[in-house]
Amino acid sequence: MSKAKERAFEVVRGGRFLPTPSVLAFGMDEGPLSDRELGALRWARDAGYAIAVFTHEPAEPLRAQLAEHGIPATVLADDEGPASEPDAPFTVAAARAEALARFCAQCGATLEQTVVIAVTPRDCEAMMSAGRALALHGAGIDASVAAEQTFFDRAMSGLVHALNAAVAMRV
Repeated sequence: MSKAKERAFEVVRGGRFLPTPSVLAFGMDEGPLSDRELGALRWARDAGYAIAVFTHEPAEPLRAQLAEHGIPATVLADDEGPASEPDAPFTVAAARAEALARFCAQCGATLEQTVVIAVTPRDCEAMMSAGRALALHGAGIDASVAAEQTFFDRAMSGLVHALNAAVAMRV
C-alpha cells in the first residue's frame, strides 16, 4: 500500500479499514454554544473538518455565533431542510440523515467519511448512517448503544469531549 493510502485509512478493531473522517456533524439541543464548545469547534476546523450543525431552533442566532467566532459551519435547520419541502415523506430524524447526505455530497465526501455526534434523539438516524458515531447521554438509549463512544450530557461538557474525540479520529 502506498504512503498516501496508508495515511488515508485507519485500522480499527476487527481489522476493518475505515476512511479518515472529513465531515463532522452534530446536533444542538438548545441555547448558544459555550466558549469551551467554540474552542473545540475551532480545533475541529483547524483539523480540516467540514462542519455541519443540526438544529431544531431558529438557525440565524447559531449561524451568527459561528460566523462571529470564525467557524465555517453549515447550519442544517429542521425548518429549512428536506422535511420542510412540499409533500416531504420525512420525519425530522430522517430529514437530518437526508440533509447530512446532501451536505456530504456538496463537500465531495461520503457518509462513510463522516463522524456524527448525536446530542438529541433526533440525531440518531443521521448518526447511524455515518461512518463513525459518537453520542451524548441525552441522545437516548439507541444512540448510546450504537455509538463507538458515549459522553456525558452537554451540560456536563459532553459535547466538548465528543468534539475532541472526533478531532482525534482525524489527526
